[in-house]
Amino acid sequence: MLISLFLSPFYLSSALACLDIFPNIDRVKSVSCPVMIIHGVLDEEVNYAHGVAMYNAIPSEFRSEPWWVPDRGHNDICEGQSHMNQYIHRLKKFISTLEKSNT
Repeated sequence: MLISLFLSPFYLSSALACLDIFPNIDRVKSVSCPVMIIHGVLDEEVNYAHGVAMYNAIPSEFRSEPWWVPDRGHNDICEGQSHMNQYIHRLKKFISTLEKSNT
């Protein structure tokens, strides 16, 4: 049981954070604007658990609805017309929340 805990993607992501040349989890804790996370669940380059940890690290007042893309990986989020349409729809929705918060 203890070994499986240490081999979990979240633990490995946290344990290897010191080697991260893009320490975004640390940086996102101090944002002062809305943030939307888009992450492919099948991502093999940056594990999905890292995306969830990023989302959880965003100050709660700046968290926007994330998009956990179920059948996509790292570089294929908007491949294909239906995925591109979904991507554009989600971005427009996020941008509209920014426009409302600025008025």
